[in-house]
Amino acid sequence: MKLTSSFRRLGRNDVRLIGRDLFLIYLLLYINLTALGLRFALPYLDAHFAASGSVPFALSDWYPLLIAYFQFFLGAALVGTIFGFVLIEEKDNHTITALLVSPLPLNQYVAYRVGVPLGIAFFQIIIAVLIVNVAVPPLWQLALLSAGASLSAPLALLYLAIFAENKVQALALIKFLGIAGFIIPLAWFIPEPLQFLFGLFPPYWVSKAYWLALEGNPLWLGSLALGVVLQMVAIVAFSRRFNKVIYRNS
Repeated sequence: MKLTSSFRRLGRNDVRLIGRDLFLIYLLLYINLTALGLRFALPYLDAHFAASGSVPFALSDWYPLLIAYFQFFLGAALVGTIFGFVLIEEKDNHTITALLVSPLPLNQYVAYRVGVPLGIAFFQIIIAVLIVNVAVPPLWQLALLSAGASLSAPLALLYLAIFAENKVQALALIKFLGIAGFIIPLAWFIPEPLQFLFGLFPPYWVSKAYWLALEGNPLWLGSLALGVVLQMVAIVAFSRRFNKVIYRNS
């Protein structure tokens, strides 16, 4: 009961902090506006390029690349970024330091911080992919792929929480996160097996699973499982590092 009450208080505080920060509201809107933009822009541009012959390829062939980056990776990473900024503000306000002497253990706080963006990212990815409505796998595959991709949200959150001392540093670190994400579209153009080198970036495997699922390749489940395992290992490692940072700074 005390745990539920503590989580409710944290949830109300999250809503308050996000609601008063225009930048975080912008990020939330950006995720969905990007999906709406792609829904209308992709078919139009594909038809335009096909009619004009201005490019030597069909844009529709690149739909899986764009969905993998913008929806599966970036959508989840931005959800994590939003809650990462909330966590940084709690660090600035010494809320986390106060938790060390409160009835709520730090591990349960971290579990909450990991679980909330994970759950929100899961539904956000599904909704965004359905909004774009191109290169959509069957719903059961989409659900599994979204579950795997949503792990990028807590990874982004913990990345900011560990390495950013304040919001200014967090803004700089977001750029590095975006650059890292370009590994996914870059991998699209690299033939196998050389492409597998990009697997050092765990979210790549979820995007690869998505591409394989669209092709009807049964190996998509293996790629997804590998992506899930690698991301979970990273989350555990980041969580432990975060705990050390908090205790060191308290």
